[in-house]
Amino acid sequence: MITKKFNAILLAAGKGNRFGSEIPKQFLSFGNKKVLDICIDQISSHKFCHELIVVVDKNFKKFKKFNKVSKSKIKIVIGGQKRQDSLINGLKNISDKNNLLLIHDAARPGIDHEIINSLLKKLNTNEVSCVIPILPLYDSIIRIDKNTYKSIKRENFFRIQTPQIFTPNALTFDDFIHFPNATDESEILVNKNKRIKTIPGKEKLLKITTKWDYQVFMQKFNDNKEYRTGSGFDVHSFTKTKSKLFLGGIEIEYKYGLEGHSDADVLLHSITDAILGAISKGDIGIHFPPNEKKWENQRSSIFLKKALDLLKEANGELINIDTTIICEEPKISKYNEKLINNLCKLTNISPDRISVKATTTEKLGFLGRKEGIAAMTSVMVKL
Repeated sequence: MITKKFNAILLAAGKGNRFGSEIPKQFLSFGNKKVLDICIDQISSHKFCHELIVVVDKNFKKFKKFNKVSKSKIKIVIGGQKRQDSLINGLKNISDKNNLLLIHDAARPGIDHEIINSLLKKLNTNEVSCVIPILPLYDSIIRIDKNTYKSIKRENFFRIQTPQIFTPNALTFDDFIHFPNATDESEILVNKNKRIKTIPGKEKLLKITTKWDYQVFMQKFNDNKEYRTGSGFDVHSFTKTKSKLFLGGIEIEYKYGLEGHSDADVLLHSITDAILGAISKGDIGIHFPPNEKKWENQRSSIFLKKALDLLKEANGELINIDTTIICEEPKISKYNEKLINNLCKLTNISPDRISVKATTTEKLGFLGRKEGIAAMTSVMVKL
């Protein structure tokens, strides 16, 4: 019986040019983890994993800070220019060459123990050099050669996925020299006339290549969603030097405006701070310092858009807004519908997820003396 203990190489050195993002896809967030973290956790926690070599780009520290790994089985290795170069670097760092070898693309966060167990179960004889997961093709396919179009029967064509598992020493350094154009490690073994076996693949092993892939994967397979709340509070005093009063992005009829570097929209400021707080991105003053001239008299919808953009970058979703405006004057109730409708436009969430309330301090304090307006907001986001 062949050993079940395996070494793993996790390929995470790709720059993701086809993905079209400054952040490589393996460092994007998926729930409360990075795509790469999910792969590391799933592989390293398997009972038969002896060693995990994580191959990363030399600039990976720009995207991720690796914690000191308590498990000695995990090594971080710098990759090369091409996939084959990264694999060679990974192979060089394997300590025990007598174990099986598992190779996986870090852009496939759908890996789990079940698929690894299926690979190990299928690799049950020394007559087999490799086991790979495959999926059938459902679309019709044609071959195009210049102006010639030829239909091809799809029954004999399959999509190859990772992880793939290999017997000890099935892949050698020379293989990557002799077969430099192989797009897949199992292809090398086919070219060497080695025997391979297949198992049914999984749709959740989808490789994230484009932003569309990422969105599809998030919608279909993300069961690691995290819900967070954020709170925001803002207050501004009335001033005679400003003739316009803005709340929630709309103009409110009143004799005074609000004192502030921007348009002093306390409602949008409190919503902005609540969103920033929910994703741990500081507050409005950090992103829009009041001592910077460029923000003078700016509409606060710009600040809210920035917070929403940061939420989107974290792959988050705004679930609801619950806000309260506190003042003696002006009377807010007649603007309630307009405020909700405008907040819908600004945040792109439905009106049944937005609550705008108004209250007073029963003539107590500076708000009771009609010296200004305050707003406090709670939001929920899904990450």
